[in-house]
Parts: sequence; structure tokens; C-alpha cells
Amino acid sequence: MSPRLRSLLFETLYKNRYLYRFASTVPFAGQWRIWQRLVLQRVQGQDVLELGCGLGDLLADMLAAGYTCQAVEHSAQMVAAARGTLQRRQLGNAARIIQGSAQTLPFANQSFDTVVSTFPSDYIYDPDTIAEVERVLRPGGRLIIIEGAHLESVGFIQPILFLIHLLVYGTGVVQHRKREVVPLNTHTELNGATDSTFTTEELPGQPFGNLIPLEQFGLQRHSQRVYSQRWQVFITLGEKNTGAEHW
Repeated sequence: MSPRLRSLLFETLYKNRYLYRFASTVPFAGQWRIWQRLVLQRVQGQDVLELGCGLGDLLADMLAAGYTCQAVEHSAQMVAAARGTLQRRQLGNAARIIQGSAQTLPFANQSFDTVVSTFPSDYIYDPDTIAEVERVLRPGGRLIIIEGAHLESVGFIQPILFLIHLLVYGTGVVQHRKREVVPLNTHTELNGATDSTFTTEELPGQPFGNLIPLEQFGLQRHSQRVYSQRWQVFITLGEKNTGAEHW
């Protein structure tokens, strides 16, 4: 699928909450929410900003975990859906979610300890976005980007879904399968119960995430791959120096 056609597909999804829910659930064998929640083990500090909150599920998860959160979302339809999610789960209020642009964040300098973006569109590669992230992060703050994920071709259904991923995203979804890695941990728990067993690996110098201009704005890059028998997820972290000043 060409980048233009893929962009049109995503824009269509962003305008319809029901299509978005279907597209983020069925083609990914119900694993999307597990992938999103990988953020929770990486958040630091108390104040969190989410860029592109979509349906608001992760935002609600972070609020339920006790973080003070706000979100910026460019799609009016997704803003309404996310506000509905918070209302349904009785978490926070509509004012936490602002319709706006990641390139012009309506927050003061050094307002957040962590900025989160899961499965972002092309805005994450825009230098203006990273400049704004650096500006609103406090010294020692962290940017967490879940850049991509894919299912493994195992079982009966996942091989079919894997072919769909190849059609939509191209062969790039499998280019990180065999790398020299440094294991970080081999187990985690979600929702207080063991939902999944997986391994996290540090991947220094890996190609994914390189289009995100972190170093240009003084953010130290870390690349991680998280995987189980069923899937792989690629995470890019940007750490702001504890003594950093606004650029």
C-alpha cells in the first residue's frame, strides 16, 4: 500500500470511532490494548501528557493508575470519543482532552514529567513536534513513543492477520526480527494479574525511530523491543537531561 493511500486510510479511521475501534482490535488479535499499556511501566513522575489519545483508553488507564494527565488530539471525532471514555469510566473530566496540534502545544514550559505517544502518525517525525515536547518536559523528563508493532505468524488466525499487516505497512514490520540485543527483563504484570509474559530488550543503534529527531533537541535516545511468542513491539524513548534548559 502506498504511503498516500495508507494516510487516507488512517484519516478515515480517525474520523469514525467505531471504525477506529474495529481497526485497532480485530486486525491485531485483541493485542493493541496490551501494547498500549506497555507505557505504564515506563512513565516517570506524576504529570503526563498524551499526544494523539485516540479513543482515550490509555489516558483512562493512566488516570486510573493515579497519574495527573492531559491529552492533545487533532481529530474532533476522537476528542469526543475520548471524553466519552473518561465519562464512562468515571475518570477525570472533558477539560483534560484538548483539540489541538502536537506542533503547538498549549502548555507552559516544563509542565510535564512524561510525554506519551502510542502508534502516532507522521506528526511524530516533525521537528516542531519534538521541539514542543522538549519545551514542555521538565529536566529529567521522558518521551515514550510506541512506534510500531506486529503479530507473529503463529497459530491459525495470526498468519492471515500478519499478511494484512504486510499489505498495509509493508515489509518494514518484520525488519527488526534478528538483532544483537541486551535483555532487560523477562516478565511483567498488567492490571494486577499476569496477562502476558514477554521480554524487553535494549536495542542500541537500531534503525527504527531514527526519523524522530530526538538528538536535534537534546533528548537522549533509547530503543527497545518488547516481544512475546505472539507479537513484537518497538519503543523509542527520549530522555531530557536533568540540567537541560529550554532550547
